[in-house]
Amino acid sequence: MSELTQFRADIDDIDDQIVDLLARRFAICHQVAEVKLRQGIPVVLPERIEQVKARCADRASRQGLDRAFMLALYTLIIDETCEAERACLQAGRPES
Repeated sequence: MSELTQFRADIDDIDDQIVDLLARRFAICHQVAEVKLRQGIPVVLPERIEQVKARCADRASRQGLDRAFMLALYTLIIDETCEAERACLQAGRPES
């Protein structure tokens, strides 16, 4: 067994967890889209987006991760989430 084998297995496990968590996040965003549709709330709420990005960047920074990287990552995640919400709203009813 290579010295790297266990590390690679651990990384694969973490990657699986990240994908699973992103899938959960998107599922919740579909529920959010349903509420926004019912209540006439716009998809993009800039104040909320900035709060989420700042909170995650702060948390990352406290754990020794690069703040700029986390801001870029969450910009990508949030942009994709907003697109998914828009698609749900344009369809007239959110996906389950």
